[in-house]
Amino acid sequence: MSYMPKRAFLLGVFTMLSVQPQALHGSEKAGLDALYHADTFARIPAGSFRMGYAKGLDDEGPEHEVRIGAAFELGKVEVTQAQWEAVMRDPHKPMPADGAVGATPSHFKGANLPVESVSWDDVQLFLQRLNERESTYKFRLPTEAEWEYASRAGAKPQASLKDAEEEAWFKGNAGDTTHAIGGKKPNHWGLYDMDGNVAEWVSDWYGADYYAGSPHTDPKGPSTGSYRVFKGGAWLTDAALCRPTIRNFDFPNSRFYHVGFRLVRAAK
Repeated sequence: MSYMPKRAFLLGVFTMLSVQPQALHGSEKAGLDALYHADTFARIPAGSFRMGYAKGLDDEGPEHEVRIGAAFELGKVEVTQAQWEAVMRDPHKPMPADGAVGATPSHFKGANLPVESVSWDDVQLFLQRLNERESTYKFRLPTEAEWEYASRAGAKPQASLKDAEEEAWFKGNAGDTTHAIGGKKPNHWGLYDMDGNVAEWVSDWYGADYYAGSPHTDPKGPSTGSYRVFKGGAWLTDAALCRPTIRNFDFPNSRFYHVGFRLVRAAK
């Protein structure tokens, strides 16, 4: 079996993924073309916001001014099981049958469902393999500040129940399972499922008191730590906790069936 060129492999694995909710619902062919197509990433503008939530849990404060110094591109949807399998499989072995997910680690199976049950360390391996194959873009996790800024999209931190119903899969409407990406209303910056479906790993180490002394511009979290941060609500989360400021954390090698991730993309 001959080895396909990097770009041909990545672009030919699956058919093009549309970010329109109607197409996302029924598709079982979500693939890596979405990682390269402009319409599947949202341009998040540079700007300032009040990070944290004074009325939230202890580690959501203190509220503080943060500036995101440069625009960046963030995936409109969470990484799917089809994308995970396409990157992580052995390229020298035959592809799974059309529509099959193969060796996804996810608890809930479906090519167009968000990948979950992946640890922060697992995601680093995914990024390494993806970046080794790609010559045009560099992919990474967002920082906690970037993620919260993008999730807020200029809005207040506390979502109403109506907002949660429209934008998130959470405990009250998810039916104890994940759902196909893009099935709910996007936020004002065109991002789907930021506060529900699955929570999402970010790049930062966790520090309970980090906000008290974090940099004003582009904070990246503590320089070291024991835990990594994951953000947002999920299918098992109460609506009141489906807000951008919620901070969750665990060991980098921990896996949960309600935690996945999305990507930041930048030109190399």
